[in-house]
Amino acid sequence: MSHPFDVFTEESLTVLVRVFYDRARQDDLLGPVFHGAVGTDEAAWDRHRARIVDFWSSVLLSTGRYEGRPMVVHAGLPMIGPDHFRRWLALFHDTAQGLFTAAAAERLVEVSTRIGRSLQMGLAVARGEDAGAYRG
Repeated sequence: MSHPFDVFTEESLTVLVRVFYDRARQDDLLGPVFHGAVGTDEAAWDRHRARIVDFWSSVLLSTGRYEGRPMVVHAGLPMIGPDHFRRWLALFHDTAQGLFTAAAAERLVEVSTRIGRSLQMGLAVARGEDAGAYRG
């Protein structure tokens, strides 16, 4: 089976975000966090997905559309910890590998891993925890 996307476009990023969050909402670990943070209303989820497409468009296509503050948002969710980040990354990487060619998926894995590590370290510092556990 061939992967439908070999480059990042608004369309491919929109599909990635939709498929990923459909999966995350059903996940035993991540679902409750997202339901608490975003809710169950489809209009709220449409807004969340659009915001995340803007994020990835800014990161990968340099569109500059995303104006959010991810550290502040995640810091406001005291229930999330390393297990949540590990699961998010595993699910995101699996989704990327299912939707993109190997080279494009690898870029998503690389960037999302770096962003996830940065968020975790920032949260650890904000919470007065040992950020060294997230290095490497």
